[in-house]
Amino acid sequence: MTSVSPPPCPECSTATERIEVEGEEVWSCTARDCTRRTYGTGDENDDDFLPGYTEADSDGAVLVFRGNGEVDIEATGELAAQDGPGDEDDPDDDAGHAAPQTAPGRQSP
Repeated sequence: MTSVSPPPCPECSTATERIEVEGEEVWSCTARDCTRRTYGTGDENDDDFLPGYTEADSDGAVLVFRGNGEVDIEATGELAAQDGPGDEDDPDDDAGHAAPQTAPGRQSP
């Protein structure tokens, strides 16, 4: 039985740890300030196909990351624009219907 040594993080050279994401084994950087993930092949082009993921920051805001650890600003903005988890309202379904409920202190258009 051969053991595979963890590859270094391509971003900061810190040791990585093996994790499973969507059924795939990937390596995640162990540095606290680095979110980089890698397939550990040494070819950074392979890392472009890593599955994305979400994490909550210290304020509770959810950030969407590309698989390689880069923040997906567009997806994070879209997620933040949504009303929140569990809200079943369809944002495209307000034409010709009653206005959706708004947060306290805000008025509907």
